[in-house]
Formats: sequence, structure tokens, C-alpha cells
Amino acid sequence: MKTLTLISIIGLLTLTGCASNSAQPSFGDQLAARGEKAQAISKQWNSGSSAVAKGEKMIAKGQELITDGKKDQTKGEKLVEDGRKLVENGKQQMADSEAAYQNMRATPVPATAPQ
Repeated sequence: MKTLTLISIIGLLTLTGCASNSAQPSFGDQLAARGEKAQAISKQWNSGSSAVAKGEKMIAKGQELITDGKKDQTKGEKLVEDGRKLVENGKQQMADSEAAYQNMRATPVPATAPQ
């Protein structure tokens, strides 16, 4: 009986030893895990790189729009200035015309005597 117990204990220890060895990841498993981590880091880096490129394009487009906007603002201000001058000159012409008409009415044309 002692022999059977001894064999059982040795067998149990052998199986336990094998089980504990298989619980630790193998070199291949460790490399695969490291490869997965590297792939995740690579994906994150590529995503960041894409964001930088997109952001730089947005900055360039924004600067272009600001430049165009400043040009349009300058053109707009010039139009407003020219328009104000035109209104001022037009009102002066209207006032001059009204004064000339009043002056003309004040000095009627003499009627000629019928012949």
C-alpha cells in the first residue's frame, strides 16, 4: 500500500509540475503579446500622425480664408467709402437743382407781345 501511495504522490507531483510549467507563457506567447502591444502602439502613432496632417491642412485653409476675408473687408470698406461720397455728391446735386429751380421760378420769362 505504501508503494501505491508513493506512486500516486509521485504521479501527482509530476502532473502538478507539468501544470505549473504550462501556466507560464512560452517564449512564443511572450513574443506574440509583445507584437500585439507594438501593433497597438503603431496604430496609436499612425492615428496621431493622421490627426497632425489633417490639423495642418485645416490651419493652412483657415489662414487662407482669413487672408481672403481681409482682402474682402478692404474691398468692402472701399465700397462703403465710395458709396458715401456718391450719396453726398448726389444730395448736393439734388439741392443745387432745387435751388436752381426756385431761382428760375423767381425770375419768370417775360411774355412777348403778340404781333
